[in-house]
Amino acid sequence: MKWTALLFYVVFLFLGACEDNPFFGDDKIPEREITGRVSLQFSENHSEIYVWLEGTELITQTDENGDFTMPLPTPSEQGTGSIVTGTYKLYFYLANYRLEYVTIELLNGEVVEDLSTISKEGELKRIVSLKNILTLDTKISPQSYILSEDDSITVNVKLNPNKPEVFINTIVRVYDRGYVVRTGFLIYNDNHQLIQSIDIEGSKKRREAVMSPRKEWTAEFPLNKSFYSSNGEYNVIPYIVVDRSDVPPKLESLIGANQKSFDQNFILYPLKRTGGKFVVQ
Repeated sequence: MKWTALLFYVVFLFLGACEDNPFFGDDKIPEREITGRVSLQFSENHSEIYVWLEGTELITQTDENGDFTMPLPTPSEQGTGSIVTGTYKLYFYLANYRLEYVTIELLNGEVVEDLSTISKEGELKRIVSLKNILTLDTKISPQSYILSEDDSITVNVKLNPNKPEVFINTIVRVYDRGYVVRTGFLIYNDNHQLIQSIDIEGSKKRREAVMSPRKEWTAEFPLNKSFYSSNGEYNVIPYIVVDRSDVPPKLESLIGANQKSFDQNFILYPLKRTGGKFVVQ
């Protein structure tokens, strides 16, 4: 009986001393994660780039500096896609940038070091650079309103292609003799809530080419003061979807199944834009 009690006491001390690591020492078990940095051509802000591990539901985004951290589940964890031994592609995506990926090896859910790609701690050894396909800049005039009554807003959209062939889907109204009026604008508040959608009856989506050096158009439409009861900043987003077929369907579904719809969900479409802001005072 005394020997049994002594054995229990020794085991208890052993387990108690090894709370951080089941083996000897004070080092904690390292976090299972992948980290790295991504940069964007023609942009000073490298945030909101999607990073996705192929074959899983593990997805994250970069911060303003382009840094990201993707925690990896342990083999016993479920619900985020099983991490098994094998080769995986780690994708980097924005809608108006070239899709890039790095190939990594995982062994029992842990990263296998590669001298040129990734460390054993899961840190990428080089910055991943994404080349631009298309820049989109939206200029608003005027940029400040005091909406005591209904007003109008002028929107200038400028597209600059950075590859030989770029096609987009837009919304237009085509009248007799081929006269085209640009429409399809969504206005969100600073909480990303849809406030107003601008569309002309009889309009439709159209696929069109963006030829070098640029494609540019200007549209004017009314601002209904009843939609803008709160002062603050608003964002005008033209409905422009880059026509491409190289994005994995699973990646798109994780971002949002209806991200290309002309409605509230379009705020999810990950196209890097500049401009488009106005203020209601």
